[in-house]
Amino acid sequence: MKSVRIFYTKLGRMKFVSHLDMNRLMIRVIRKSGIPVWYTEGFNRHIYINYAVPLSLGFEGVYEVMDIRLTEDNFSFEETVKRLNAAAPEGIEFLSAEEPVLPTVDIAFAEYELIFDPENAHLYEKLKEFLSRESVICQKKDKKGRIKEFDIIPKIKSAEFAGDKALLTLSAGNEGNLNPSLVLSAFFEEMNISPVFCSVKRLMLFDKDLKPFK
Repeated sequence: MKSVRIFYTKLGRMKFVSHLDMNRLMIRVIRKSGIPVWYTEGFNRHIYINYAVPLSLGFEGVYEVMDIRLTEDNFSFEETVKRLNAAAPEGIEFLSAEEPVLPTVDIAFAEYELIFDPENAHLYEKLKEFLSRESVICQKKDKKGRIKEFDIIPKIKSAEFAGDKALLTLSAGNEGNLNPSLVLSAFFEEMNISPVFCSVKRLMLFDKDLKPFK
């Protein structure tokens, strides 16, 4: 048996598929592909899948990561990708498969691309001004439903602006995940701006040294 790390994209209409439904979809794709996937043992046997950092509903992603296990050590990574793509729906493309290098707990940052509609292009300057603040206190529910306040600024590693988009590198994984939706909500509220649509695409996952997660 060998562990396999699979990199894939989630684009287009697939962004409207929740993580729970995405897991169901992946299970169907894996079964349809016919690859020799490993099932957990016990009473309720199921395909082993581990997602690095689940993607939020409404977001696209071009560097999504999931781990599976194969029962045949000699089954190639290339054949794994080929069979998965043959069974995948539109919007899901499997890019590569390889042996895992780092444990998922080593994920520390995620890079996101934020794009406003052209008529709202003036908001990039306002967002830049907002993110230059020394502190922005937000409220968030913890897993027990309790409201906690925290400062989002220390969780923003970098913010770059290139005219028609913003690139934000935010803390992720065990470092404390900062969702771009929370950043945008705070931006609209603090700057007294009526919320507008902003597309969000996750471009990369990094370790603590800002190296691509492998």
